[in-house]
Amino acid sequence: MSNKVNRAQQWRLFWSNFIGFSIIFLLLGIIVFVLFRQTILTSTDQALRVERSARLAGPPRQNVTQPFGQDESQDKELARPHHSIHPFMTTTLIFNNEGQVMNKSQLGSRYDTLKNITLDTTAVGKIRSILVKGKYNFRTLLVKVPKSNVDKSVAGRYLLIMENIDPQKAAMHSFTKVMLITMGVFWLLSIAMSIWMSRLTMRPILKSWGRQTEFVGNAAHELRTPLTIIQNKLELLLTKPNDKIIDQAESIAVANSESQRLQKLTQDLLALARSDSNTVQTNFESTQVANFLAYTVEPYTEIAASQGKQLELAPVEDFTATMDQNLIHQLMNILIDNAMKYSPQGSTITVSAKLTGRKWQLVVTDQGIGIKANERQRIFDRFYRVDSSRSRQTGGNGLGLSIANWIVSLHHGNIAVKANSPQGSQFVTTLPLNASTGLNRHDKSKD
Repeated sequence: MSNKVNRAQQWRLFWSNFIGFSIIFLLLGIIVFVLFRQTILTSTDQALRVERSARLAGPPRQNVTQPFGQDESQDKELARPHHSIHPFMTTTLIFNNEGQVMNKSQLGSRYDTLKNITLDTTAVGKIRSILVKGKYNFRTLLVKVPKSNVDKSVAGRYLLIMENIDPQKAAMHSFTKVMLITMGVFWLLSIAMSIWMSRLTMRPILKSWGRQTEFVGNAAHELRTPLTIIQNKLELLLTKPNDKIIDQAESIAVANSESQRLQKLTQDLLALARSDSNTVQTNFESTQVANFLAYTVEPYTEIAASQGKQLELAPVEDFTATMDQNLIHQLMNILIDNAMKYSPQGSTITVSAKLTGRKWQLVVTDQGIGIKANERQRIFDRFYRVDSSRSRQTGGNGLGLSIANWIVSLHHGNIAVKANSPQGSQFVTTLPLNASTGLNRHDKSKD
């Protein structure tokens, strides 16, 4: 079910990204095309307006029907059908009021091409595009010349000023082709980018989902065991209502032990829930490390002695570090408790601290069973235990080191485990002297 939900979410992200990219590329293509089309026709329209102004201002220019820089022989040569360049550039048709062309002689060989153009008096003053003989493209401007015009050859007549735009049309055709190819390529790229972005976006979601599912399953498993034991012991007591407490002391002790284990487990689960939501109140303050360690380690020396073990605090030089004392105290409790659980009788557990540049290290060393190299990274995972049966005997639930790792990350440090020669493990915690730096990246809201 979760896989279907994940795939559906990934497809939704893919389509949203793809549609977004497609809209952007489409709008970009339309804007570029419209701007290019307007730009490429601007010079042509300007030439038509200039020609209109010249016609209305006075006598027509000589050879107005000839392309710039061309004579009649060149015009005839260009007019041949086999030539690749069209001869028409700027051409003027003069119509009388009946729509007849009055300048046939000036047009020469052009007349055969332009003779089918008809006069549309409603187009006066408008710039239009027309297609002649199905292959020649022109921009036209129709002008009504006043009868008072000084040039009597055009006075009172209609002038159709024509500008050939075949080169512009060819350029627009090529540009459109390039745009379509480019858009196709970019759409393919948008598909690839959408797939990559949807997977990239889903990666932390899937990771969080997996961790949450695993967390809930493991938590339910861990909670079920002590609850089952407590329930069984209580049911046993109910079957013997006349017994004295001394008679059922063992069952009561087991139930009490499991209830304490259950309480610690719920506290650890609450701590991890806080770490996931980043809702923890921190109080960083300057601390004399030597005094703090001595105060923290002292209660454990008696507990270690009662178990036939020795807990020692190595001499610590006097230096000051910024830390959350409650969290570091909890960190040390976890590391010392972990070392004591897996250390045999007669062994020694050592706590030490030292400066390393602008950081300081807290090291807890034991002479216990040790941890294999391939398991040293996983021991900080939630609910992970190197030896599940042994962990149950010692009351471990696989959450302590995960909480320790979270506390260290809050202090912008790191924690690692190393082998202790000849036997045992070393938990090395490296913390900055000023752990409050960057504190604003954490949520300091109250629980």
